[in-house]
Amino acid sequence: MSYKINKTNGELLIDLVDGQLDTTSTDLTLVGRNYKGFGESVNENFIRLLENFAKTSAPNAPLVGQLWYDTAEERLKIYTGDTFRAATGAVVSQTQPNLTAGDLWIDSFNNKLYFFDGSDIVLVGPNYSEAQGRTSIEANTILDETGQDQTVLYMYIAGLLTGIYSRTQFRPSTNITDFPLDPDDTRIPKRQLIKQGFNPVSSSFLWQGAALSTQSLISEAGEAFTEANFMKTDRNTSTLGSISVRNRNGITVGVSDTVYAQWSVSNNYVTILETQQTNRDFAIRVKRGNTLDDAFYVDTDLKRVGIYTNAPTTGFDVNTNARVNGDLTLTGNLTVQGDSLFLNTQTLQVEDKNIELSVTDGAASGDDTVADGGGITLKSTDGDKSIFWDNGTSNWTFSESIDLYTGKDFRINNDIVLSSNRLHNSILYAEGLISIGTLNELQVDNININGETIVSSNPLNITSSGTITVNNQKIQGVATPISARASAVGEGTEDVDTSVATKGYVDTEIKAEPVVLTLDTTGFSNPSADFAIDGGPYVDVRGILEYLYPASQKTDGTVARIFCTSYVDATVTGIEIDQLIDDPSNPGGPQISAVDKSYISVDKDGNPSTESVLQDVDFLPVSASAQLSPSRGKIQFEVSGGAWTWTNTTVVA
Repeated sequence: MSYKINKTNGELLIDLVDGQLDTTSTDLTLVGRNYKGFGESVNENFIRLLENFAKTSAPNAPLVGQLWYDTAEERLKIYTGDTFRAATGAVVSQTQPNLTAGDLWIDSFNNKLYFFDGSDIVLVGPNYSEAQGRTSIEANTILDETGQDQTVLYMYIAGLLTGIYSRTQFRPSTNITDFPLDPDDTRIPKRQLIKQGFNPVSSSFLWQGAALSTQSLISEAGEAFTEANFMKTDRNTSTLGSISVRNRNGITVGVSDTVYAQWSVSNNYVTILETQQTNRDFAIRVKRGNTLDDAFYVDTDLKRVGIYTNAPTTGFDVNTNARVNGDLTLTGNLTVQGDSLFLNTQTLQVEDKNIELSVTDGAASGDDTVADGGGITLKSTDGDKSIFWDNGTSNWTFSESIDLYTGKDFRINNDIVLSSNRLHNSILYAEGLISIGTLNELQVDNININGETIVSSNPLNITSSGTITVNNQKIQGVATPISARASAVGEGTEDVDTSVATKGYVDTEIKAEPVVLTLDTTGFSNPSADFAIDGGPYVDVRGILEYLYPASQKTDGTVARIFCTSYVDATVTGIEIDQLIDDPSNPGGPQISAVDKSYISVDKDGNPSTESVLQDVDFLPVSASAQLSPSRGKIQFEVSGGAWTWTNTTVVA
C-alpha cells in the first residue's frame, strides 16, 4: 500500500508508490515501502538537513519554510513560497560592520538605523543626532470632538513641540501637551483649536521674509487679487469678469451730465433698457470687419422694428433669414412667395380634409400628363419610399410593400380577395390550389422547410404505418444519449432503451465497460503472495490485466474486478498415509501398513553394532479423497491517466 505523504498543514504532497523513490517532489529523497537499499537515501537526507542544502544555487523543489545556506553569499535563507529571503536580522554595532545587500545596521553609538542596498549605506532614521534631541516633522493622528480621526504633522525642534500642521480646522477631544488653549473659546475650561495650516505653539512665532500672499488681497476662498484685478475710477478701465449693480437705478450712459440711455429695474419689468431723449431712434450696432451694421433698429416715430435694416417698412421687418425655436401663431394669412417650402416637423396637422396637389396658378390644374409622377415621397438615405401616379400604366404605384393592420384585408369592388390567413372565395380556386411553383421556404405550424433543412421549434415526431426506409445513406449529427450508468444515478432522464446510439457513444460505453475475470495467482508474490499483506500480488495481477485489457484502450474510471485463487501454502486434507491396506502379495491375508519402512545396521569406529537406522520408506498405493484449501482474494483496479491503478484488495473468507 502506498504512503500518503502530507505537509505540516495537512495538504497532500505525494501518494508515494511502493518500491519507488521520489526525488522531484522535494529536495529530499522520499522512500516508498519495501524499497531495497533505502539506507543510503535516508542517510543522505540527514546530511542535507544538517548542511541546510548548502551550495551556491537554490534547491530545485523547495517547500515553504525550507532553509538553504547560500555558500556564495555565506548567508542562511528561508523559502517564502515565492523566493528565498535572508533569514538574518539587523547588525547592532557602534562601528560600521561588513554589510551585504539587504543588511540592516543599528548604530548603537548614535542611535541610528541604516540599510545597505549593495552599493550605498542609506540612513533610515532618525535624521537627528542624540545631542540635537528630537528634531523632526512627524505624522500623527488626533481624535477630534466629533469622534473623527484627524491626520496632522507635529514639528519638533531640540525635543520641544513648536507647531502643528493641519489641512482642516477642528478641536481635539483631549488637550495636547505644550499646545496653547484657544483664547477666544467661550467654554470653561477653554479648549484647544487646531486651525487649517500651520499652528505655532508660541504666539511670538514669526515667518521671516516677504510672503507672496502679502502682495495681494486674499479672499476667504484663498484667491489672491493684485492691483491689476481692480478697476480705476479716474481713467479708462476694463474687466475680464462680469459687473453686477445691486440697486434699482442700474447703469446710465451719457455725455457729461446729460443721460442718453439707462439700464435699470422697474416695478413692472424685470429689467428695462430705455432712452432718455425724446423722439430719438434706438439701435444695437455690430461690426463686421470695418463695417458697422444696425442689427436691431427701432423707428420711434413710426413704431417699427427692423432686423438688419434701419428703414423698416412694417411693424417688424427682418432683412435676413429668420428662425423661431418656440411656437409661432399667426392670426392672419400666411403667404410663402419662395420657390420651396420645407416643414421640418414630426407632426403636421391640416384642418382641411382634402389636400390638393398639382394646382397651378391659383385654382387651375393640368391633365394626366401634368399629374404624371405626382404623389408622396418619403426621403431616406437607404432609398426614397414613394406613392405616385404613373400615367403610362394609369396606376398608382407603390415603391415598397404594403402592410395592413390585424383584421384588415384587400378588396376589389368591396369583395375580400386576400386577408392575413387565406385567399378568399372571391378568388378562383381559393378553396384548393391546383399547383404551387417552387417554394424557397415553407413554414407549416412549427416546422420550417428550407433547402435541404427541416427545422422544428418543438420536438419532432415521425409516425408511419409502414417501414421508414433511408436510401442507403448515413445518418449523422445524432446527439449522444444519456448512458445507462448516468441515468441510474439520476444524471439524466432520457429513455436509454429507445434512444439512437452513436458510434462514439457505443465506443465509449465499450471502453467504460467494467472488466470482470477470475485468475489463478498461485506462484504470484509481487508485492506479496498473501492477500492480507500489502494488497497481495496485485503488481503481478496488473501485468496480466494489462496484457488482456490494455488500459490505453479503456476510458479513465473504468473498473476491473478480479477474483483470485492461490494454492500457495494450501492445506491438503483427507489422506492418511499410515492407514492399513490389503497386502497385494497376499490377497485375503491380513492387512499391512501402507508405509513400508526398512532399516540397516551401522558400525561404530569399524566395530559391529547392534544399532540400526532407517534406510528407506516406501508408500504403497492408498485410496482417499484429497481436499485442498486455497486462499482467495478480490483485487480491484481502475484506469487513471491511461494506466491500470490498484485501488484495493479484499480477502475472501
